Amino acid sequence: MKASSGVLLAAMAVASLAATALATDYIVGGSDLWDTYIDYDQWVAGKTFMVGDTITFRYEPYHNVLEVTEADYASCSPDNPVSTDSGGKTTFELAATGTRYFICGIPRHCLNGTMHVKITTVPYDAAAAAAANAAATPSSAPLSSPPADSFAPAPAGYKVAMDVEGKSPTGAPSNAPRYQQPAAAVAGLALAALVALAA
Repeated sequence: MKASSGVLLAAMAVASLAATALATDYIVGGSDLWDTYIDYDQWVAGKTFMVGDTITFRYEPYHNVLEVTEADYASCSPDNPVSTDSGGKTTFELAATGTRYFICGIPRHCLNGTMHVKITTVPYDAAAAAAANAAATPSSAPLSSPPADSFAPAPAGYKVAMDVEGKSPTGAPSNAPRYQQPAAAVAGLALAALVALAA
């Protein structure tokens, strides 16, 4: 009984780690950010938002982000928001399946036909997350000489966190494997524990 519960716990830990490692943070609007005259239906097209992903709105002080009901989304009504933020950067975790609705509450910004977006979240799918992350990872020019702490290439599907300009933290190359090693090491340890408990 103890071995089977240990295997179950290890399997749950591996699944949780995989979901976290492959979660995507979508910058709403991409390089155009949250602004007027952007076609957010076009931006959403072709993207699969999964449980565990996040969406981040980045915008100027003359905008805001309101999460609203479906009815208020359809009428661009800012009167009864689910939540309101005007801090210039707002992140929402997509923690459950379903559709969420967002508008800018500044007069006419939603009504002009642009500053509104609906995000439909589907259940987490590891294979689809890995494929989406592999497709979204930008290529970068190789370094003239590798950094001193360079490791073997990380497994396919891991993605380095990027800022809004597509640069990796502290100016490191986006393919720098040193940022990917902790998740890979923990996943390897969890998998080894799972195999040991199953034996």
